[in-house]
Amino acid sequence: MGPETIQRPNGKPYRPRRIFAQVIGEEDEGVLVLGTHNIARAQGLADRVAESTVGRGFTAVDPCLGWWRDGFESGWRAWVSDEVHGRAGVLFRDVVETGPLAGLDPWAEGEGRTDGSQ
Repeated sequence: MGPETIQRPNGKPYRPRRIFAQVIGEEDEGVLVLGTHNIARAQGLADRVAESTVGRGFTAVDPCLGWWRDGFESGWRAWVSDEVHGRAGVLFRDVVETGPLAGLDPWAEGEGRTDGSQ
């Protein structure tokens, strides 16, 4: 599936060359997927990035469509909102745990019992 053409707010077409994802801030602050406004398509990539960064059992949540470019905010390098020159993207504002044993392997020790008995 190739990148789709997306219309900018000013009416001009935007044709991404590729779709990629990047962790925003610390490992569990969020994931930005650039090159699409298709939330379903971005979710899969964002979840893979979240799992590889934070661990098994984590998913990216709270999507927001927008236009971002690499820039500076308060003297720090950041992805800044820019509807004219930015790239289309989906920002997942948080990474959350989806299961009670996310990132853990309960069968790693002993014979697989979790109650401590032999």
